[in-house]
Amino acid sequence: MRITVWGTGETGIETAREMMRQGHEVRLVDEKEPKADPGLPVHILQKDDILWADLVIPSPGIPRTHPLLLAAPKVLSEIEVASKLLTGTLIAITGSNGKTTTTTLIHRILEKAGLDAGIGGNISPPLISLVQRNPRYVVAEISSFQTEWIEKFRPHIAVCLNITPDHLDRYPDMDEYVFFKKIMFKNQIATDYAVVNDDDPYLDSLEGAAGRIGFSFTKPRSSNAGFLDGSQVCFQGSLAGKGPRIPEGPYMSRGLKEDMLASAIVARILNIDPAVSEEVFSGFKGIHHRFEFVATISGVTFIDDSKATNVGALDTALAGMDGPVILILGGKDKGGDFSSIAQTHKKKIRKVFAIGEAGVRILNEVSGIVEAAAAADMEEAVASSFASAKSGDTVLLSPGCASFDMFRSYAHRGEVFQACVRAIN
Repeated sequence: MRITVWGTGETGIETAREMMRQGHEVRLVDEKEPKADPGLPVHILQKDDILWADLVIPSPGIPRTHPLLLAAPKVLSEIEVASKLLTGTLIAITGSNGKTTTTTLIHRILEKAGLDAGIGGNISPPLISLVQRNPRYVVAEISSFQTEWIEKFRPHIAVCLNITPDHLDRYPDMDEYVFFKKIMFKNQIATDYAVVNDDDPYLDSLEGAAGRIGFSFTKPRSSNAGFLDGSQVCFQGSLAGKGPRIPEGPYMSRGLKEDMLASAIVARILNIDPAVSEEVFSGFKGIHHRFEFVATISGVTFIDDSKATNVGALDTALAGMDGPVILILGGKDKGGDFSSIAQTHKKKIRKVFAIGEAGVRILNEVSGIVEAAAAADMEEAVASSFASAKSGDTVLLSPGCASFDMFRSYAHRGEVFQACVRAIN
């Protein structure tokens, strides 16, 4: 088969390599010269590269509406191609927020239980990089971008943590975004499992035949479900019994508890001893830049939640805090509604500092609800936040936006924030 792989990031390079190993004729293309040597020949993309191919595999960053993709004879995503080559049990995790944490937790639980488990997908490495090893269990973080070109992609256990407004710079409305979040349930059969958040109205209904397993902090609607009784995970219905305990502490955010609850359900489905999950939970220090404690200076606590790249993650971060909070928002605009966040949490937000491309819009939306000001860069935002804070306050970087207007990634943004905090005298 003639295959054009479009994109020279990690996903594109690994896909091209695996397709060559599978014996296909491959062209690796990009719209411009790659930033680093991919170690493979690269064509600058021409329409002929699309027309030449029997199959085009685009990197997730290529929008499905790109005119050249519309000219392709067939398009499949990397996760679709990888899933056809992997023979292990596929556990796929999606959601607007918490995917990386939950994927990491499930993988650690499986490994701690002595099972042969691989991890990949949106979390890196790409799913296709697991094909040669072909582990018994595959734990995959899946984004909506990756589901845009699936065909028969079918997880045995599919988890959707939540759906909140995100990527509205890519999708015309929430309906389309929700569609691509829920599409991975479509191909499931009756012996599969759909693990979903019973507290999320977008997940009231699912397309697909899998058995629904709900989760909720208090009262799940699903007959088969998991919930929290204090810090104790409990199961009802076909899963009935007690699960692991979730640790308590000042930096155990609501989002992290939700991720642990979903992970505990997956472990229960796989008949893993709750003690294994509890051990993993108790030793878990969190994902770098996800509600990460940085320092306490003169009574002011600094939290790095740079991974909060949409307003849903911002809302979750604020919901788990008692306040008062000095909030640093902004970055590359993804179309989120900041006025509703400000209205919901106005009693705990002492002040907002807005940075980046979305800064002006954020100020327009939150001014009049909470006190707000612009900051030229992260250094100014941190310094101004500290100057505005009182002992007992928390300075929270939870931007609600992507990072690419000012930084290489959300991780780079978090590193700059932490460096600015450490520079405070």
